[in-house]
Amino acid sequence: MSIDDPERLARELAGLARLELHAGEAARFGEQLQAILGYLDSLQRVDVEGVPEYLSAEQPGSSLRDDVVTPSHPAMVEAALAGVPSLRGRLVAVPKFKED
Repeated sequence: MSIDDPERLARELAGLARLELHAGEAARFGEQLQAILGYLDSLQRVDVEGVPEYLSAEQPGSSLRDDVVTPSHPAMVEAALAGVPSLRGRLVAVPKFKED
C-alpha cells in the first residue's frame, strides 16, 4: 500500500488522537506509517492456501492443555517476588493510580 502523502496522514491521525506533533515528527511518523502499511500489504499477498485456520482453545480437538491449578514451588515464588520493589506480606504493593 502506498500513501500519497505520509506526512499529511500522520498529521491527520495525530489530529484524530488529539496529539500535537512537533517539527519533523509528522515526517518521521509518516515514514514509519508507510513502512508499517507496506509490511501489512506484503502480508496480504502471502499465499495461505492449505494453511489451517487458527485453532482456539474453545474449539474441540484443541491441543492446548487444561488450565489446572497446581501448587507452586516456594523457590519459584521467592524468585518471582525477588525483584518486586514493594511487598505487603506476599502481595505486590503498587502505587495508587486512580482517585476514587
